[in-house]
Amino acid sequence: MDMLSRCVGRLAVIAQLFSGIAPATAMAAAAKAEGDAAVFPAARPLRDAEAAGVKAVLPAARNEPQAWRYTTDKPADTWFAPDFDDSAWNQGPAGFGTEGTPGAVVRTQWTTPDIWLRRTFQMDADKPANLAWLIHFDEEPDIYLNGVPAAHFAGWSTGYALFALAPEAAASLRTGRNLIAVHCRQTTGGQYVDVGIVAALVRDVPQLPPFEPLFDFPVRDTSVCVGGDGAYYLTGTTGYPTWWKTNEGIRVWKSADLKTWQPLGLVWTIERDGTWQKAFRGGNRAIWAPEIHFIKGTFWLTYCVNYGGTGILRSTTGKPEGPYADVKPDGPLTGEIDASLFQDDDGAVYFVYQDGKIARMKDDMTGLAEAPRLLKPANAGHVGFEGAFLFKAGGRYYLSCAEFDDRQYYNCMIAASDKLLGPYGDRYLAVPHGGHNMFFKDRDGRWWSTFFGHDPAAPVRERPAMLRVEFDKDGRIRPKR
Repeated sequence: MDMLSRCVGRLAVIAQLFSGIAPATAMAAAAKAEGDAAVFPAARPLRDAEAAGVKAVLPAARNEPQAWRYTTDKPADTWFAPDFDDSAWNQGPAGFGTEGTPGAVVRTQWTTPDIWLRRTFQMDADKPANLAWLIHFDEEPDIYLNGVPAAHFAGWSTGYALFALAPEAAASLRTGRNLIAVHCRQTTGGQYVDVGIVAALVRDVPQLPPFEPLFDFPVRDTSVCVGGDGAYYLTGTTGYPTWWKTNEGIRVWKSADLKTWQPLGLVWTIERDGTWQKAFRGGNRAIWAPEIHFIKGTFWLTYCVNYGGTGILRSTTGKPEGPYADVKPDGPLTGEIDASLFQDDDGAVYFVYQDGKIARMKDDMTGLAEAPRLLKPANAGHVGFEGAFLFKAGGRYYLSCAEFDDRQYYNCMIAASDKLLGPYGDRYLAVPHGGHNMFFKDRDGRWWSTFFGHDPAAPVRERPAMLRVEFDKDGRIRPKR
């Protein structure tokens, strides 16, 4: 069935739901038409700063048991239709899963590869605004409301989290009796599922626009710069699937238009070019979070080793493919991680790393000219715990870092100052799920953020990506929608 036919069929069923008839034949047809090819609308995550409070519409079982019908035997294709007979299914309290699953409140053991759940609930005549899922899943649940595909969640979570109901999902709810149906899977590790619906008091926080990976190659910590030739150059952590422990070195890509990317290959390898980086510690030896910069007429690659230690590589030819020489081959510049460079308007270059530490470089770039200091925001001990990056726009200095919030979303946080060494203002969430990213201005003067999706709610995960950003009236950075 093509996409247009699916959409037309689903809209017809929704229209019947609103009319209050939703006959069994229509629902059965919808179930058969959708099957495993159902198209689920996206459920956008809500962050703590966004949801100031919630009111239960369909209570989850985090605090009190909630009764569901369930089966672990594959049911008929129409299992999620409102008129499906689930009287032969088991009945038990949520949540469903195995003890020891992080964040789980297990009241009914579920140990099989699949579980199917059904539950009815009442909706008042005045449907609440800002409906959201309150869900903990491990893993890959599909959710239907009144027989309509309402949400699919990729991967797994490690605790209860809030996700906004897509408009299509909210529209499927009606006054009176409603049905929610859930299919959850298990492939490895822990397993758990519990779902509720709440009305959220929503605050304004940045929202991500739609965007796609730049190309299909595993890359973390993506970095982009504009070279002296006007072309764009990209690097990041590579070496999937062993990159947590070992990888080969640093790869670079080139683009004329930020759309088509040409691989330049491994421009620096540990075995061929490394010195102190060749040592293994506890089986670990990987280059993490390289950044590419064009400063003083040549390319520079900042990097760290996964067991700790930062460094800088300089292209000896001025070309992005190198060869590269280490400015300090006898050992790391610092003992921490996540290295970056920033050149101020007066030409001075600064080494920035870890959680916002900064030190001016020697004029010949062979080492640090001063002791590092930590740039702190006004409202926290640091901007973020890793991924420090410093840039200047509109006469102001912006320090970005990566930080996990208490829902384990890996965000890009920012604080700004009128002076390089501060004081810096309050840190704030700039790019949700952006993680260890960086910012650059293209040839047309537009600002971009790279994007490192790491948490399960990120729209792009472990692929190179970027999105446009803009500055609001207060000078704060937000995704451009």
